[in-house]
Amino acid sequence: MRNIRHRWSRLGFRSIFYRLIILFVSLSAFIQIALFLSTSISMNYMEGQLRENYDRSLSNLSSTMNNLFDGIYQSNFLLALDPNILKVITTQYAEDDIGKYADYSQAVRSLSRIKASSNYIDNAYIYKRDESVIISDNGTYEPGSFYESVYKMEQYPLSFWQEYKTNHHLFTILPPSVVSGSYSNRGESTISVVQSTVGGHYSNNLYVINMKAEAVRTLLQSYMQTPNSLIMVADTEGNLLASTRMINVTMQSFMNELLLNPETKFDAVHGGENMHIIKYTTNFFFRDVTMVVAVPHTDLTSALTKMKSWNLTITGILFLVSLLLSILFSRRFYSPIRSLVQTLQGPGPKKDKSHSPFNELEFLNTEIKRILTDVDDLNRTLSYSLPIATKHFLAKVLQSNFPYDHDVIDSYLNKLDFRFPNTYFQVSLIQCNFRKPFYDLYSEKFQNEATDTIFRILNALLPQEHPVYILELDAHMFAVLINPATKDDLEAYSAYFEQIDSLFRQDEAELRIHVGMGRVYENYTGMQSSYVEAMKALWQVSPFDSNRIVQYSEYEPHEPRYVLSRTDEKILANLLVAGKREEFREQLDGVISANTDRYMTGTNMKQLFVHLYLIGIQTLKSKNIAEDHEEELDMTQFLLSADVGSTQEMTEHLHRFFDRVLELCESPPSDAFNIKLFRAYLDNHYAEEITLDILADKYNTTPKYMSRLLKKELGTTFHKYLQQLRIDRAKELLTSSSAPIHEIWEQVGFNNRNTFIRTFKNQEGISPTDYRRCHRPGD
Repeated sequence: MRNIRHRWSRLGFRSIFYRLIILFVSLSAFIQIALFLSTSISMNYMEGQLRENYDRSLSNLSSTMNNLFDGIYQSNFLLALDPNILKVITTQYAEDDIGKYADYSQAVRSLSRIKASSNYIDNAYIYKRDESVIISDNGTYEPGSFYESVYKMEQYPLSFWQEYKTNHHLFTILPPSVVSGSYSNRGESTISVVQSTVGGHYSNNLYVINMKAEAVRTLLQSYMQTPNSLIMVADTEGNLLASTRMINVTMQSFMNELLLNPETKFDAVHGGENMHIIKYTTNFFFRDVTMVVAVPHTDLTSALTKMKSWNLTITGILFLVSLLLSILFSRRFYSPIRSLVQTLQGPGPKKDKSHSPFNELEFLNTEIKRILTDVDDLNRTLSYSLPIATKHFLAKVLQSNFPYDHDVIDSYLNKLDFRFPNTYFQVSLIQCNFRKPFYDLYSEKFQNEATDTIFRILNALLPQEHPVYILELDAHMFAVLINPATKDDLEAYSAYFEQIDSLFRQDEAELRIHVGMGRVYENYTGMQSSYVEAMKALWQVSPFDSNRIVQYSEYEPHEPRYVLSRTDEKILANLLVAGKREEFREQLDGVISANTDRYMTGTNMKQLFVHLYLIGIQTLKSKNIAEDHEEELDMTQFLLSADVGSTQEMTEHLHRFFDRVLELCESPPSDAFNIKLFRAYLDNHYAEEITLDILADKYNTTPKYMSRLLKKELGTTFHKYLQQLRIDRAKELLTSSSAPIHEIWEQVGFNNRNTFIRTFKNQEGISPTDYRRCHRPGD
């Protein structure tokens, strides 16, 4: 009986096994047949669509090429916006005209911008044939030197350009030519685009843009749909302008043969190979061209034939692989579950499953619940590491002058899914003061990485007694936010700050670490109070004292104030005004020495130096020269910084400050500002480029002081006064002359037509054309 059951169980197992194989093989076969049929239909469709796609491709290529040459032509209008370019194009300079060199220089810069505007442009220049000079994007040349050595084109020598007739064509594309003169382009080909007008101004001069033939060839190649197809572009005379292959005599002959055929789609032979020909007539911005695609028949058939063969091969291989995988998967269907159970059980004696029934699903369910519980515990532990959004919010809370309400902070942290484990908070501030030797000794990259390195060190040394977080408030300031369980348990953190101080003492010549510690408070509002106390404690750190860690206390120790009597102030001020350098230096050093001997803290010493600084500023104000040198003499940022250095360093800065004050006091007063001479200057130069910087330099003062002075004298700002002056001159020209508008706005100093019309209409209420019509009705 037992043997019969065993046989039936084996038959059942084998029945399920074979059924699984049949199921997986059937599914795989169905998928493979569907893929095979889908691929076959797709390839047949591709074979029919490949020919039609070239029609659409040529249309898109035509549009792309037209946009390319349209962009080349638009550079004409960009040049027209530059009055210097128009002057160079339309003006024939005399040989002794020195002003033409400035116009040439401006034209070189404008042509450089044209070259930089497109990756297809290799060179741009203006050939002034009457003056025999070439103005290129990289300088000016004589034609002989330019065409024979600098930019020698084999197909277009100097004689070609001298005899070139534009025939009033606005835009002409020349066949490619090899360049051999330029060291950067030697051996490459260029396509010359010739224009005889700039901004509507026709002249005997030529504006030429040389395009990179290789870049145009790459553009054509991007539209090839088969690897051996050929795309060619020819002008109305049959000259090849561009091609996906290097242009030679054979290709030109083939193109001429194709152009003679009136059909748009036909077959031809090239290089002993049958090709399907598609012709497409279009224009490249004013120039009619013919685009031809030659597709080898082998490209249309062999590639797809290979794809069909490959499809059959892959289908067979995949079917065999799927059959093998089906057998293996069926045999080992339960293997992953057994491996997972064994892994979760871990090492140890295995139970005898024949005597002790074992439910694998229940075991896995129990283990997954245990893992999820462990993950929750891990998430609670990791919550001590603040997310970025929470760090930014807490930094904002600490630094804001607005006292955030406890409930507001708690509500926002709830949205961020963050909780502080305890209710007490203590904030300490660590300030990194980098010294001058640090910036002199180390590279810029090391300086940028220094703060990140310090941040990692501060994190690595943090004690683990309570949750603690480090917030980066700015480039050199860190806040240590401690969340203790009780109000008095902070011994570990005091030792932490002493460890940090001891660690960085070794490099205090380059870096000094200052620490300010606030007291422990409850709730989030108390956290803000602790931050304020930490700031106050940090301010009490003195650069003259070895103690770099200060804990806030309501009862500040009594410390002597600096001594500077009114008599000392008067003596110093009088010596400054009189220009007595030696006596002043002796008196100043005496005051500093007397206060240094009293062992004052850094705060009071800085207050003394600020007081001395103000004496120098008041002396300059009494001579009415303080405002002219306000930026030069500003020492407040240095004196009020967190770490100004030793007394000797501060004294040296103060000596340099007073040396400059003495120089200014000894200088003779500048001439008074003459408003009549200024207005006469504007009357003669209003059409030129005039700025406050130019005027300040002319009258030996600063732009800021010049602005205030002009507003005081003129009753309006300099910009408005100059605009009104130019508009008044324009009105005179509109009523007294027949000059066109574009000449008038140039003569009165405006940079472009739109600015002139907008300014005129804002001040007069009507356009310049309407103004002329109203005041010259006979026109």
